[in-house]
Amino acid sequence: MGGGSTQGGIGGTAEESRLSSKNNSNNNHNTNNNNNNTSTNRGSAGDMLLNDLTLLLDETVLLLERLADGHSTNKKKIVFLINNIDSIISIFQERRVSGKELNRFVDLLMQQRELFVEEELLQSFSKMIAFVQQTELHMHRPQYSNNNNNNAQSSSSGASAAKAAMMEDTKMDVNVQVVESLVREFSSTWKQGIEQVNRNVLSFFANFRNGMEILKQVLTQLLLYYTRFQDIIRKVWRSKPPAFCKDLVSTSTILIEIKKHALAI
Repeated sequence: MGGGSTQGGIGGTAEESRLSSKNNSNNNHNTNNNNNNTSTNRGSAGDMLLNDLTLLLDETVLLLERLADGHSTNKKKIVFLINNIDSIISIFQERRVSGKELNRFVDLLMQQRELFVEEELLQSFSKMIAFVQQTELHMHRPQYSNNNNNNAQSSSSGASAAKAAMMEDTKMDVNVQVVESLVREFSSTWKQGIEQVNRNVLSFFANFRNGMEILKQVLTQLLLYYTRFQDIIRKVWRSKPPAFCKDLVSTSTILIEIKKHALAI
């Protein structure tokens, strides 16, 4: 009896040893898997953080746009966005944040500045701007281009100067009275318009440097619009400019006034 018990005891111990060895092997395998999973999770955590930051950036932009929609006019919405985006950029720069996050807001600021420039100019120079845009669109049509080619061919074949002049003046339907009215209106109000732009920019934007850049953009765009206006007049009346052309303000005069306001800031 005693011998049987001993054998049973010995056999039980060997079996337990085998089970213990198998369990240890499984535990080691599981430990290795856990370590690998932890390493993988660490990599995923970094990706998740970047995704969360991108999502936060997108939501911030959407929030600003929703808040801007609460303003009554498009111009006020743009001013709101410019001021807040500029504040975000200033904080990023103070904290030395760089990369795509900063670039995203810089691009948004540039876009809103361009929108403000057009909105601000429409307040004082809407008629001239509308005329320039509509007339340039008409001048780029194929019919107008063909007329230009016909005029060049007529001149090269020895057509009379009177006929060439007649073709130039009739190649495009431009209301002389409208152009004359625009010329005289601009010559009498352009300085007041620039002063109004200056006052608006100083009152709309809290950041001095930001306001200065916007003012330069507005005045530069005004000069470009007026230069395009003068180009249209030259193209329509190449042979004989109308009498009201003497009232055109030279671009150099406008540039001098622009520099005065830039220096005053």
